[in-house]
Amino acid sequence: MSEIQKQQEFDQKNVQFRIRLEQLQEDQLVIRKEQRYIEEQQEEFFQLQQQEQAAYNFVLGNCEVEERAFFEERGDESLHLAKKAQREFDEQLLQLKKEERSLFDQEENLKVEQQTFWKKAEEKENGA
Repeated sequence: MSEIQKQQEFDQKNVQFRIRLEQLQEDQLVIRKEQRYIEEQQEEFFQLQQQEQAAYNFVLGNCEVEERAFFEERGDESLHLAKKAQREFDEQLLQLKKEERSLFDQEENLKVEQQTFWKKAEEKENGA
């Protein structure tokens, strides 16, 4: 193999490393954006839940005795659904954090692979 071919192969491999690294970093950015979006949804949901609970408390304080059980049941159901939604938000965030960790690990492994490639190429060059 000629020196030009060796250099072209080396350059091509470096381009492949760079492309893979850039893709991993882009994927990490997408995950961070998704995490922020879910966190914003959680905050908005919490505020809405607070408003809803205040409304139920107001209604309970001003309703007829015979209507009270109906509104209490609706409030309990709403609270149950809110807790379920919060668990789903938490599960989504946990999954995104796992994906992000996986991407970081892949990036580190790729960097190690790249360093090993460079080291072998340098050893071949110095040994030749």
